[in-house]
Amino acid sequence: MQNDTIITMHKKKAHKYTKGQIIAFAILLVVCILWAFPLIYMLGASFKTEQEIVLNPTGLFPSSWEGFAGIDNYAGFIIREGKLDNMPKWMMNSLMSAFFGVALNLILCTTASYAFVFCNFRGRKTLFKILLFSMTIPGIIGTTASFAIFANIGKSIDAIGEYWYLYFWIIVPGCASVYNMYLLKNFLESIPKDIVESARTDGASNFRIFARIIMPLAKSTMLLIGLFAFTGSWNNLLWPQIVISASGNHEGWHTVTTALAGHATSNSLGSMGVNMATAVFSLIPIIIVFVFTQNRMIEGLATTGVKN
Repeated sequence: MQNDTIITMHKKKAHKYTKGQIIAFAILLVVCILWAFPLIYMLGASFKTEQEIVLNPTGLFPSSWEGFAGIDNYAGFIIREGKLDNMPKWMMNSLMSAFFGVALNLILCTTASYAFVFCNFRGRKTLFKILLFSMTIPGIIGTTASFAIFANIGKSIDAIGEYWYLYFWIIVPGCASVYNMYLLKNFLESIPKDIVESARTDGASNFRIFARIIMPLAKSTMLLIGLFAFTGSWNNLLWPQIVISASGNHEGWHTVTTALAGHATSNSLGSMGVNMATAVFSLIPIIIVFVFTQNRMIEGLATTGVKN
């Protein structure tokens, strides 16, 4: 009798757990649809003719075969009139700034996290609290001061109109993130300090410990930080718009986001299909990076909250 009661209680718990799973899945499904709807609309509109977009603006895909533009919208922004169009240049600018942004984020965030966890120095906790407090301050507040520094230094060395100076200022302000450092610090705190102390006892330097012990263990979290840094750099819009506009009207110097924003606002009535196709094409690097890092991303998120 007692066994039957226990079995009945387990069945009820399992039934409740199943209902909870169904509710959670339904909520997540609705959220995913809401998030994915603009992307699906953009993909469908990229295959519409301009006439179809005007006559059927609410449809996700062309309503008839006559309204299907095929790949015509994708054909014009790579090679135009036998010459290389600006789109490949924008892609290369964004890829370059994203590459250096990821590299600097990984170097600075990992070394800073290592110092906070495994190096004893005065004021370590206070400094980390100050960094955490800085996360509460909106980044837009420092835009005016950053632009003033950009303009004054550029005028003093006569480099405002130079390509290298422009991208130096696009990359450097995002070269480190307190949030990324915080994620990595949480993971490093789960590593037993006895491992590091044993290596130091054997005569290993901090650089050798960091390169041979810490980096292999933190590989998943570092890939997660790299993904965050890449998407943040690739999608960056406001600051590149400000410094590019201050450097002159150089169409080939734009990033993908600034070029798309300017192109969509100035030519939206006559080339909406091309704009949508260009936006879809600009997502390719993000999709590739996500496909190759999604498993590591989940693993990195799972391990950053583990502590011994």
